Amino acid sequence: MNSPILPLKNPPIEHVRQRCYDCYRPKYACFCDAIPTIENQTNLLILQHRNERTHPFNSARIVAKAMQKSQLIVGRNKELANQDLGISKNAGLLYPRCNAKSLEDLSPSEMPDQFVFLDGTWNHARTMYRDIPVLKKLPHYRLNPEAPSRYLIREEPTFDSLSTLEAVVLVLQRVEPKLTGLDRLIAAFDLMNQQQVDELRRRNVTLRGR
Repeated sequence: MNSPILPLKNPPIEHVRQRCYDCYRPKYACFCDAIPTIENQTNLLILQHRNERTHPFNSARIVAKAMQKSQLIVGRNKELANQDLGISKNAGLLYPRCNAKSLEDLSPSEMPDQFVFLDGTWNHARTMYRDIPVLKKLPHYRLNPEAPSRYLIREEPTFDSLSTLEAVVLVLQRVEPKLTGLDRLIAAFDLMNQQQVDELRRRNVTLRGR
């Protein structure tokens, strides 16, 4: 396992301006070495709202970098609606509709072979679901998290709202209980959060809702 790279307290201005385009953080705060490679067997398809593409704290990028069987497709709603997304016949959508089945209630034989995730703000997710017709045709599934989101730097609307990365981890813990590396993926996510918390404290900025 690579050692986490912690940010400098007072990084040189030239380092602040340089950016890593894998994790999209400044070079001095790059945490790519902390992201593990995970040999998952379940196919993961993440549809990302275009406005989320360059967000510096987006967690779907971490998932796409870590997971061997994952695909991240970015686009506007109409673009996504009009293209072949590569959704399998036995795919399931993780989306909290009232009729969504809990993953906890499914037997191993009932599990989808591909999970579709919508990545963006909750408002983005709602508009994506509205505008991409194929999503409504998929079986819907939901999670029952036992703890609130660890996403310290982006406020979630409800107790059981999770980042894309956290949702992926919970799904894979249920579908592939022997899969290794998920703890290191969460550690990389925590590192990204903590780096920004430390930076905000350095600037005397208070986190909203925390």
